Amino acid sequence: MIKLDISIPRLFAEGATELQLNLELVQGSLTALTGPSGSGKTTLLRVLAGLEKPRRGHIAVNGTNWFDADQSINLSPQKRSIGYVFQDTALFPNMTVRENIQFAAPADQRDLIDTLIQETGLESFVNQRPTVLSGGQQQRVALARALVRRPAVLLLDEPFAALDPEASQQLRQLLLRLHQTWGTTTLLVSHHDSDVQFLADRIIRLVQGRVYSDQSSTKAPPLQATLQPEQIRRVYFDDTRQEWVIETDTVSLRSPNPAWGRLRVHEFIQIAHSGPGNQ
Repeated sequence: MIKLDISIPRLFAEGATELQLNLELVQGSLTALTGPSGSGKTTLLRVLAGLEKPRRGHIAVNGTNWFDADQSINLSPQKRSIGYVFQDTALFPNMTVRENIQFAAPADQRDLIDTLIQETGLESFVNQRPTVLSGGQQQRVALARALVRRPAVLLLDEPFAALDPEASQQLRQLLLRLHQTWGTTTLLVSHHDSDVQFLADRIIRLVQGRVYSDQSSTKAPPLQATLQPEQIRRVYFDDTRQEWVIETDTVSLRSPNPAWGRLRVHEFIQIAHSGPGNQ
């Protein structure tokens, strides 16, 4: 859960005023920030990342204070569990794809780096430098680099803006899959309805530093399901597909997520079963 109540001076098109926001974002949600240019969308991302300091207020993420003006708390960007993908990718041009991702990774995380390279489809480019990659490939590198720290919050600032329609669609599908697999709380800045409608659970429109509208997405709701505990009967790693496999009495599940390797036989996991009438 992100709880944010902040005020920060800003110069908008109609003059100097303050960006004032009071929001709560559910853990694991994907929220789209929309609105005209200069409405405060990117400023909100920068405040969450610790790159700008509010004049007053507080920010708490999963129960930890990242900023509190009254208590003089202001965690540095390095101490905030943030992944940030910029519009221009901000990759290091003198580093290879693997080196760019590895630069942001915690120590001894080779398996995690390999998993993200595979999930983002970058296996063939690991030794290439960003300058020879397409725009879509560069954004895949930036996304993998942002996720390699396993951030609590993923910030995306117009990641599709410079891409052609085909590359945008491929990246949207990848982003949604990774968001669901890795369970981050994601904020996406976008001017494009296609991005918002395909990805977002919630849409917040900012105008002049204020929330103009706040609504749930109109994308199709998920199937209703009930969670039932099931005992793990088998856990193993499929070398051919580079995925972890968990088997219970009723299902066989697969994922490249390295966290699955810590699960053990006889432990219980929650399995979603569709309700009556759902397929």
